[in-house]
Amino acid sequence: MTTGSQIVTDFISAFGRVPALSVVRSGVSQNVFEVTGSPECLLYVKGRGEAPYRWGVTANVVERLKRQKQRWFTVLLYETKETGYLLSSADVLHYIKNVWPLAGDGDYKPASGTYLARNAPFTSLNEFVRTLRAQAS
Repeated sequence: MTTGSQIVTDFISAFGRVPALSVVRSGVSQNVFEVTGSPECLLYVKGRGEAPYRWGVTANVVERLKRQKQRWFTVLLYETKETGYLLSSADVLHYIKNVWPLAGDGDYKPASGTYLARNAPFTSLNEFVRTLRAQAS
């Protein structure tokens, strides 16, 4: 398992232990998880374990998420399960229209810095949960 995949696994495991939440893999993609409880949403989670922090946000997955009835968010983790960016669907749509390049492999290529200028990183699971609940309400 790659470091990025391990970070995602650790994040989902820790997030799934938050009271009043349940997290299961969705049928949208192996990287999309369905959250029930407070809040109810879909999370598209990607991880990177080493700098430079560049993720691959797959265009086909974004298209599938856009067709879902549930609210959805993208989580870009780096270094640990406790650090990353939480992007609303509106953020993602803004970035793919105006900022993120689409590579030949079908992935948008966000990176830390100006590619994520609209969002501040979170630095703990508690901060992530608070921000997600605030944005999802």
